[in-house]
Amino acid sequence: MPALFKRLLTAPPGPYSIIIESKIWTIWLENSDPKITELMARASRATQNKKYTKAFDYYTEVIRLSPNYAEGWNKRALINYLIGNYDKSLSDINRTLSLEPRHFGAISGQGMIYSAQKKWTLAKKAFEKALIIHPNMQGPKLNLEILNRQNLEEEI
Repeated sequence: MPALFKRLLTAPPGPYSIIIESKIWTIWLENSDPKITELMARASRATQNKKYTKAFDYYTEVIRLSPNYAEGWNKRALINYLIGNYDKSLSDINRTLSLEPRHFGAISGQGMIYSAQKKWTLAKKAFEKALIIHPNMQGPKLNLEILNRQNLEEEI
């Protein structure tokens, strides 16, 4: 992982950067327990089918069985975000980051939540932090551009 993150910092935008990111995601998703692997697959299918309650339950079971598996927390954070439970999502993201501080997906997710909450300064900081780890990540780049172009109202 350290070598992949180092390469990610210097990779040019485009295919090479995408390949490195994909390898990192593959490692993050790895798990030696077949039960966890199956639960993650079921949860992913439920998420794709917008069955968020089912997905949430699967990810919660993953977390119960493997509390140090960062991706279980990260995926449940996504479900919480999708159903509008922003504070619970942030809590799951914090747990994800305690297990994997370089998790650029989780950090970007923080930015999305802070944007939804109109906490513009925190959103910008999260997107900037994600880009420090993964300079070619498109979502945070685009979100920062949008935030920087907007005449933002007072933060809530």
